[in-house]
Amino acid sequence: MEELVHWIMIYIMNEDGLIMKTQLEFSRAMTLMECMDLAGDHREAVSTYDEKRNRWVMNDGSGDWFGSQCFQDPGKMK
Repeated sequence: MEELVHWIMIYIMNEDGLIMKTQLEFSRAMTLMECMDLAGDHREAVSTYDEKRNRWVMNDGSGDWFGSQCFQDPGKMK
């Protein structure tokens, strides 16, 4: 979990069932664990948990938080 990552992909499912992807690039490399913590914090900041539907619903109405994934940029590895 100490490997460095450089960006995160956020997946949101819209009301038509399509998965939309949003890429967020970090200003500095962070560990995979830091990225996972950031993803959880970001999810809580931009969405609200709906107990009836058992989903995180985006506060802006764009759909449901579907997940996230942290990535390394090989060009930035030392």
